[in-house]
Amino acid sequence: MKIQFVWHSFFKVSFSNVSFLLDPFLEVPAGECSVRLNMRCPAEMGKINKVDFICVSNEHFDHFDRKFVELIAARDNAMVVAHESVLNELKIPSSLKHAVKVGENFILRGVNISVKGAHYPNSFYPLGFCFSKDGESLFFAGNTALMDSFSEIKSDVAILPIGGSSTMDVIDAVRATKTMKPKFVIPMHYNSFEQIAVDPNDFKSRIEKSILKTVPVILKPGQVFRTP
Repeated sequence: MKIQFVWHSFFKVSFSNVSFLLDPFLEVPAGECSVRLNMRCPAEMGKINKVDFICVSNEHFDHFDRKFVELIAARDNAMVVAHESVLNELKIPSSLKHAVKVGENFILRGVNISVKGAHYPNSFYPLGFCFSKDGESLFFAGNTALMDSFSEIKSDVAILPIGGSSTMDVIDAVRATKTMKPKFVIPMHYNSFEQIAVDPNDFKSRIEKSILKTVPVILKPGQVFRTP
């Protein structure tokens, strides 16, 4: 499994011959002044190639870059997986829309996908996703607070928000990791905005000092992690 951290909560994941995007976000839309960026997305559309499908966890602009999603869907014939409230905002063929709800399980282009709930009151219908293929698994939490249901999630890799504000902070992300006990944990949703500025090394240190065997993986924007 190859996991590239683009920035914020935006990842590109590859399982052997299939690749997909999670919560794509390149630019703050015009007129959006509720946040102040600490950095800008280092990626460009032309450098993000071979996309089989896109998963969107919620409708907020920093998880759902509508224009970018439409361009990738058109360019690569990529399916878009999201709640119908998100899909309704997209101007793409209905054949490329895959509406989902919490609890659904299906196979899309060779990848097993399980749709999980998220606790994020600022969103209409927030989601998390579990993916598995070729004996490897990944959990992407989306925007969420700490949830009891994390005890039901077993995955090789967990990607969790740590920035606080309206999602888990470092302490709750450590608690979530202790509950799930993945082999690897990757923090996301931090430092891109002033409101979610935290030190990821604090998260890393707390995991390493615990009794967990989980390995924390801190990725810089653009950096890639490959599972052993």
